[in-house]
Amino acid sequence: MVLILRAELAVAIAVVGTMAGAGFASGQELVQFFVTLGPEAPAAIILMGTLLILATSQVRRLALKWRTNSYYDFLVVLLGNWAKPADLATGAFLFGALAIMLAGSGAVARQYFGLAPITGILACVILAFLASLGQGRGLLLLNTLLVPVMLVIMTLTAVVAIMSRPGSFAAAPPAPPGGLISSNWVLNACLYVTYNMAGVAVLLTSLPASRKGVLGAGLGGLLLGALAYLLVTALAVLSPAGLRAELPLLYLVSGLQPGLLHLYALALWLAIVTTAASDLYGLATRLGQIPALPPWRVAVVILILALPVATCGFINLVSWIYPLFGYLGLCLLILSLIRRL
Repeated sequence: MVLILRAELAVAIAVVGTMAGAGFASGQELVQFFVTLGPEAPAAIILMGTLLILATSQVRRLALKWRTNSYYDFLVVLLGNWAKPADLATGAFLFGALAIMLAGSGAVARQYFGLAPITGILACVILAFLASLGQGRGLLLLNTLLVPVMLVIMTLTAVVAIMSRPGSFAAAPPAPPGGLISSNWVLNACLYVTYNMAGVAVLLTSLPASRKGVLGAGLGGLLLGALAYLLVTALAVLSPAGLRAELPLLYLVSGLQPGLLHLYALALWLAIVTTAASDLYGLATRLGQIPALPPWRVAVVILILALPVATCGFINLVSWIYPLFGYLGLCLLILSLIRRL
């Protein structure tokens, strides 16, 4: 029983580690998808959390039922003839998300630790590569070590921020969304879930069946939803200048509790590393199914190709790549539902 609970908790931690990346932990995607909604933000987050719980547990249940070894195996059963286009779209998303994580790692190293951006990028590259080894064991170990520390720091920071400067969503007028992001709270919640599920589904369909994880997957969705509510509540008090900052949560922390700044910067960097590792693992596992292409060699090539993309700018990547794949995810969901009718 203890071993089962431990395995479920490991999956839950891995789910959180996959979703809570640079966009989430920096506050950038929370601002763009939720804070810009003003008074409608709480309803959007509650809907998002509910959908995440249902989606993560269902994907893991189906992955165990269909005995999948990668996300492509899952797509073949789910979408039939549409599996190849969906496979390409998922691979493109994982690659784009990995580039975002590398860009975020460099930005954090430069702005908050006084290091050259390449130092942060290379540190993220090395840890992500090591975690991609071992058929999922390295990924689960990395998340088990890093995610609890990240969660404690992020929760502490959000509570301190809320208590120091309590705000109200009703007092925060909606701001114009950026890029492809909607101003409709229902659509934003759905987009947020569908693009996040691209990365999470890769994780949940690639883990060995011995890991089980249906309850753990749902628990991961619940933890992510609760943490998002806390962080968005804290972000609701930011000024327009703070909402336009590249790293809004760090901007908030620097104005309220400067002593927590480097601690939260560490949490942000940990979130970046765990998500980068999950994205790389999923993509390398899929491409590693091609003969003569072992996953570790694929991982090296992917990391080399992602480095130039990481220079495109953090905000631009978040406001365009994430919602674009959110819309694609909605299309794939509709297709899968049509096939099941």
